[in-house]
Amino acid sequence: MTDAVLAGASDRGPVGLSGRDHEREVLDRLVTGARESRGGAVVLLGEAGSGKTALLDWCASAAAGGARLLRCTGVQSEAALPYAGLQVLLRGDLDRVRSLPERQSRALRGAIALDDAPAGDRFLIGAATLGLLDELAEERPIVVLVDDAHWLDLETMDALLFAARRLGMGRVAMVFAARDDSAAFDGAPGLPMLHLGPLTDEEGSALLAGRAPDLHAAVSSRILGLGQGNPLALVELVGALTAAQRDGSEPLDAREIAVLPVSWRVRRIFDERIRALPEPTRLLLTVAAADDTGDVALVVAAGELVGVTAGDLGPAEAADLVRVSGRRLVFRHPLVRAAAYQGAVLVERTAAHRALAEAAPATGDVGRRAWHLAAATVGYDEVVAAELERSAELFRSRGGRAAVAAAYRRAARLTEDKESRSLRLAAASAAAAEAGQVELARALADEAEPVSSLPAVARLASVRAALEHGQGRAESARLLLVEATAEVTAHHPAMGAWLLFESAAMAWDAPDPVAAARDTRARVAGLDFGEHPVHRGAAGVLDTMAGDPAGGAGAIREFAAYVTRTRQERSLTDQVRLHGWDMLLGDYPKVHDEAVALEWECRAEGAVGVLARVLLRLARLRLFLGRHRDAYATAVEGLEIACDTGQRHLATMLSGVLAVLAALDGEEPGGTEGAGGTDGPGGGDRQGSARRAGRDLCPGVAPIPTWLTRAQGMLDLGLGRYDRALQRFAALTVGPHRNLMVSVHSLPDQVEAAVRIERAAIAVPAAERFARWAGATGTAWAGAVELRCRALLTADDAGAEEFYQRALAAHEGDGRPFEEARTRLLYGEWLRRAKRRADAREALTVALESFERMPAGAWADRARTELRAAGAAPAAPAAGADVVGRLTEQELRVARLAATGLSNRDIGARLFLSPRTVGYHLSNAYPKLGVTSRSALGALDLG
Repeated sequence: MTDAVLAGASDRGPVGLSGRDHEREVLDRLVTGARESRGGAVVLLGEAGSGKTALLDWCASAAAGGARLLRCTGVQSEAALPYAGLQVLLRGDLDRVRSLPERQSRALRGAIALDDAPAGDRFLIGAATLGLLDELAEERPIVVLVDDAHWLDLETMDALLFAARRLGMGRVAMVFAARDDSAAFDGAPGLPMLHLGPLTDEEGSALLAGRAPDLHAAVSSRILGLGQGNPLALVELVGALTAAQRDGSEPLDAREIAVLPVSWRVRRIFDERIRALPEPTRLLLTVAAADDTGDVALVVAAGELVGVTAGDLGPAEAADLVRVSGRRLVFRHPLVRAAAYQGAVLVERTAAHRALAEAAPATGDVGRRAWHLAAATVGYDEVVAAELERSAELFRSRGGRAAVAAAYRRAARLTEDKESRSLRLAAASAAAAEAGQVELARALADEAEPVSSLPAVARLASVRAALEHGQGRAESARLLLVEATAEVTAHHPAMGAWLLFESAAMAWDAPDPVAAARDTRARVAGLDFGEHPVHRGAAGVLDTMAGDPAGGAGAIREFAAYVTRTRQERSLTDQVRLHGWDMLLGDYPKVHDEAVALEWECRAEGAVGVLARVLLRLARLRLFLGRHRDAYATAVEGLEIACDTGQRHLATMLSGVLAVLAALDGEEPGGTEGAGGTDGPGGGDRQGSARRAGRDLCPGVAPIPTWLTRAQGMLDLGLGRYDRALQRFAALTVGPHRNLMVSVHSLPDQVEAAVRIERAAIAVPAAERFARWAGATGTAWAGAVELRCRALLTADDAGAEEFYQRALAAHEGDGRPFEEARTRLLYGEWLRRAKRRADAREALTVALESFERMPAGAWADRARTELRAAGAAPAAPAAGADVVGRLTEQELRVARLAATGLSNRDIGARLFLSPRTVGYHLSNAYPKLGVTSRSALGALDLG
């Protein structure tokens, strides 16, 4: 929307500003911050008429002197069109899009230029939106105003919220206004909310006095009661009075509408004004209200198709219901639009939509044409349904999952054939699930059934299972998938194999994974899947979970090789979904390297939503590989992205990784320091305080219970609280917190804790279980840890030392430095107890150095304590010695990429930040690292 349109935004006077001094102060600080390179955003929430639009107008006026203004308004009838809001907001700046990195440029053009390339990932479009706003802000600050945000299409909302959370040090301010009873900003952490409550009687009286100085006191009191503190209601109610009613000589009983909600009272006043207009004007207003673009040419062209002309708009302008500025038509208030549309009869609304559909091809907007045709259709119409289906696939290519769901849903409503209707409802349900519209997806799936088409059966089973899993009901999800597998496989073996694979994934998260895996195997035992490699992979996963790792290892390796061979044939989302199952075999370096390749592919393609899952996998792998600093940085970035993209289930898992890292560093997962904290390189610096800040990235998200229990157990073990540690690890191998990988990793810890308190009856079976898994996988690190367990269980001194030495030899090059350091620590403790103090000091010193490098502060403290007991005097790490540890996570990520020679723009594209924010982080990193330029970064070891 052009600046010219907004220049007159405050012409109507200060409606809604009385009593809003605090809100104006907040908005003034926001706009001032944008001028001073302190970007930010705020959300105004309130009922209709509470002053949201007036505050946006005031903000536009306040910023008009030196800022560029961009504005759009959500429209209910267009809420299903992907990027409809973004098109209105940014289409005037299409020429600047080409200055963005290539993928961002192509994605954003696909979203807002209807004749261009597909848009792709909606969060990439959010990053591109941020980039374009930052680019425009190079000339002058940008103020973005979004009214009726609760009616914005979901894709626009996702893009704008993603950008809003990353404004950082840019010169962009964003203000959203939405109804307080909407869910538009639920799950949008990080954005400040301003709730516009009702005016006090004193504030309301001041507003009325300003509007009608001659208002009789008794009448003022009556209006205050009717208006209930709603500014627009007060202004419109008093404005509707006659002179006699204002001075109290004529009673108000004839206008008594107190039984209606406040917004409806105002609507009724607008209804009356619209009904007083000439019929052609009313019809043209109906056309304008049915359109969301505000394009005067389109509205007039459609109006001519229903027999009205541009001149018929004049009476509506004179009545202060709409205004025209340049090429844009703007309603005075969203309630005026609602009155114009909802006050029209059905035949008028359908005529308006049909006219807009006929006019739409001239703009090249196929999606809008389909929606207007649907809105103009009463009853069944397969032709329109088919056009909606085509538009749904167009929306899919542009990343509009919510729009796909809406289009298929509307197409189903227009479909008479039951089977076709079910298929379209199944497609709508799947798309709604992908868009995160859980309740809608479930309702559509219910409506679609029963279905006879096997592809629809499979699709609905997958959707229902995903919904159940998202609600924490993995066992229910598994059963749904197993039943669908049995129904589908005889006719579609490949489809059945994929359903079995999904059921294996659900068994992984079931309350009792072992029982779930065994039950799944039993239920599908008689099915013929052919030689499909996906079936082999699913069978291997199920065998391994059911307690037969030796039987499952070969199939899992075959499946991993198949996924690698065929990765180029699959979407990035499917590659990520199928990758990494060989983690079950403990081959972490290999899986890590593959995950790094997927990470960079996600960054290159701008697949922000998928990236969060890859970062979760990388964070876990880096934790397993003892790269604690990298694991932390990865988990924090993943948590930020997961929260920004609404993937709270991933956020809980990433929080679990952070909880384990905190425990290794001596910090209670609940936030308090364990046993006095640590004096290691992480405990008091970036990785201690920053980890606590990391937990605030996504308020209300707690670590997944399995990983929280693991974290608590590791802290107890590191601090010598062996009884408590043993209880924690036991909970991970039986009961509701079981998970194969966490359970396997906890077995050696269980052995150590049990040996410390002489509970051999627990230690021996745990060691045997780990030995079976280690033997089946054949990985070097597992063999080394198995030998360490045998050393702990061996009473004979010579035998114990042999096992320790063999374990250390096996650790050489195994890629598990934390486990190797733990083996050295235990060996050093054993040597000290054997009175071999010199040998003990040597082993303990190497262990201490390893723990400090990682860092693992709690374990470093334990090694330091043992060294002192062995007669050494280990020095505490020098304050500030860990130069890299001085950086925040974002500074570290930016500095690492800058060290490779990337420009600020390229770094911003990979980290989904604005170039200006990248520059800000670099300028903060230089003095902390003791350098003054980008070229000097290459000489530093940034990890």
